[in-house]
Amino acid sequence: MRLAYDDEIRLKDAALQRFWSANLKGGQLAPLVRSPLGRAYRTITKRKTYQSKTGTVLGLIDPSRDGADRSFQVIRCAIEPDDHAKVYVKIQESLAKPYGWTLGEHLNYVIVKGNYEEFAVIFNVSSLLPPVVHAANTLSKSLTHTFKNVTGVFLYEDDSDGRYYLGARNTRMRQSVRKLYGKGELSQRVAERSFLFSPLSFSQVNLSLVPAIVEKAGALLQLSKESKLFDLYCGYGLFSLCLAEQSRAVVGVELSHQSVQSAIANAKRQRVSNARFIRSEITGESLLSLLQNAVPDDVAILDPPRNGTAPGVIEEIAEHRLHRILHLFCNIDLMPGELDRWKRAGYAMETAIPFDMFPGTADVEVMVLLKPS
Repeated sequence: MRLAYDDEIRLKDAALQRFWSANLKGGQLAPLVRSPLGRAYRTITKRKTYQSKTGTVLGLIDPSRDGADRSFQVIRCAIEPDDHAKVYVKIQESLAKPYGWTLGEHLNYVIVKGNYEEFAVIFNVSSLLPPVVHAANTLSKSLTHTFKNVTGVFLYEDDSDGRYYLGARNTRMRQSVRKLYGKGELSQRVAERSFLFSPLSFSQVNLSLVPAIVEKAGALLQLSKESKLFDLYCGYGLFSLCLAEQSRAVVGVELSHQSVQSAIANAKRQRVSNARFIRSEITGESLLSLLQNAVPDDVAILDPPRNGTAPGVIEEIAEHRLHRILHLFCNIDLMPGELDRWKRAGYAMETAIPFDMFPGTADVEVMVLLKPS
């Protein structure tokens, strides 16, 4: 954080080029695309709770590499908006008051999520017992009275023992979220389109860079009225709906109940009639039926979670010989293995574009265009 962003971009781009030369062969790596916001860019932030002698403490997870889960005390993080820090300070003060003790005992995480103008606060709790809900309601009233840009407050019941800030032990089950105040959905605007989505839906952490990623995806896919777009891990419909006008049809696939519902509702509001959304786990077996009518003119985009694609996914897509495929990586350490799977399945990397989606960290997002060998 002591670096100027221009210096950070230069150093990160050089490191990425060295990584590429050492670990990946073939394909052209473009220069790192800078983020419009180099600091204070995150539209999703979180604090984990820790129990101390003085009560419940909010903190970041200690960045040390020894595997221990310890609190890292910080008031403001430079990659987070100032308003988020103010919200965390207010919550920390409230947890020290008698009414906040009950909530603190059951609180796993506090999440702030939204856009750069307004956001929601989500309390990840281990229980929705009446005393917990009552304490959260009291805190909600205090927050929304103090911060007019807090437009929603939610309780999320976590069954994962606090291992994931919005995770679930069984991802196939519908997650439980209770609105305490305000709007029931979050909003973001991309490419002149307005999106509403559930607080539990995946959304990119750096909204300032998303328009450039969507635009570049459309350019690389070279969509036409003869091509169908398969949008795998489609979330609330970002790529599907932004690129639908350029396509004959769009099929979005996503496991999350809430995200699929949001995508369908977004399509209706935006009057996009050639897009449909399917709730399904993305596996080699599920893609067998999904892609049965695919033809070589069709294209696909994959934006999987950080742990990558399931076994058989790449191989099944490759069987259908789609003429262009975009694979997005938010974890570059997976790239050598996943790109080797594409190569063995008959696809070659043509170009790769890295985006500085996560300034101030060692991570980048890389968009890879693949074509049949």
